[in-house]
Amino acid sequence: MKKQLSLKLSVALGFLFLGIVMVLGYSTISKHFFILGMDNIVAANMEQAAKSYVETVPVDKRKDCNEFSGYIISDSWQDQPANIRETFIEPTQQDHLYKYIEASWFARPDVLYFVITVNINGERLFISEIATAALASGMVGANIKESKQLLFFINSGVIIALALIIWLMFRRVSQPVSELAKWTHSLNAKTLKNLTPDFYYHELNEMASLIRNSLSSAQQSLEREERFLTYASHELRTPISIVRNNIELLAKLKQTSKIPEQPKFDHIIDRIDRASLTMKNLSETLLWLSRDNNECLSRQSLALNEITEQLVEESRYLLTDKRISIQLSTVPNSVIIQPEHPVRIVLGNLIRNAFQHTQQGEITIVQTPNSVTITNQYEYADELSNSNELGFGLGLQLTSQLTEKLGWTYSKINDDKIYQVIILFSS
Repeated sequence: MKKQLSLKLSVALGFLFLGIVMVLGYSTISKHFFILGMDNIVAANMEQAAKSYVETVPVDKRKDCNEFSGYIISDSWQDQPANIRETFIEPTQQDHLYKYIEASWFARPDVLYFVITVNINGERLFISEIATAALASGMVGANIKESKQLLFFINSGVIIALALIIWLMFRRVSQPVSELAKWTHSLNAKTLKNLTPDFYYHELNEMASLIRNSLSSAQQSLEREERFLTYASHELRTPISIVRNNIELLAKLKQTSKIPEQPKFDHIIDRIDRASLTMKNLSETLLWLSRDNNECLSRQSLALNEITEQLVEESRYLLTDKRISIQLSTVPNSVIIQPEHPVRIVLGNLIRNAFQHTQQGEITIVQTPNSVTITNQYEYADELSNSNELGFGLGLQLTSQLTEKLGWTYSKINDDKIYQVIILFSS
């Protein structure tokens, strides 16, 4: 599973990265303007030296004295030193400082070459300077070192201040967000009725209100469904009992009366009997499933083999007029400690489903000390027709919900026309 990155950490790292980029950017700008300022000072000094040279050195003596105030000044490019001419092409742009640094990346320069062209009183002059570390003033190095230290301390202070601001901001924001998450996890049917806490920020309060309203709506829908299932299954018990009692009464009247046999009449009664039995089982299942007190169910010792055999016999009416053979294998004296009513509901649903949806072939029911496996031929068209005939198709869905609620293991295998279900009654 891919590890998820925290939103808070992502935003914090994003802000910190942005701050570092800004600091580095402004540091680069500071360095650029520092060097630009130094270049402007050098160019101004060279230009001032050229003006003093023109004013103090006569024209006829300039050929013999072209070194003035530490600068090489000449009216011809060929009179400049060889290393200057090798380093630069003859400059043509006036009042522009040409500079070359003889050094590698991230290393202190050993030699700097400067050249500038000026026009003084209509006379064009070339001024050059070769600066080395040995000839540089100690004040320059000290100032540069001091500037670097100041820049380092400023940058470090800005980064630390930015990290502190981000930490304080996220602490102020993350606390209400954490409280919102904790409150959301604590929501249940009871706490939903309480008032929404104040999470300080309008957006978080609005989100909390939306969460509470959504969960309240879902809870109300669930309660309505549970009430409907409870009321419907409870109210159906009376008419179903009346139907079944009258069917039994008809069967007794038929035995005691002298009314001639009528197969069509018997078939109708038999269909009513099967439908009422299915309705009875379904209503009992829905009524039990709608309750939340499954922890109060009393467990007892149950003979799983006897319950399986009994449920198979009770459901044999579904095999009427079908060419089906039943292979039932049980283990005598198989005792499980489980609540009886849910065991009968689950097994009854699975057995009835197998009998109902198989039209011909073989149904195999194998019971082990703590499990039951049912294998039958499964045809989709026949399933639809039988479901429509009896009016119910909820057996397997109810079984899944019941086994999940009780912690039993329920698995299904569907291979071509072979359908197999396995129910394991875990202790």
